Amino acid sequence: MSLGENIRRMREERGLSQSELAEKIELQKQNVSAFERGVKTPSLEKLVAIADVLRCTTDGLLGRDVS
Repeated sequence: MSLGENIRRMREERGLSQSELAEKIELQKQNVSAFERGVKTPSLEKLVAIADVLRCTTDGLLGRDVS
């Protein structure tokens, strides 16, 4: 899965809307939508913020298996 697909899947699993995630990471909803569609890539700072809100690792968001 791509980064955007992972963000969407984890966001939905946690019952958050794009607007709620955007508010928590201090961005506009359009940015979250663009991340999920693969149109934009979040900065490292925002990637970490997304992982914190979604209670996962950045490796998990990136689809890396770190077993």
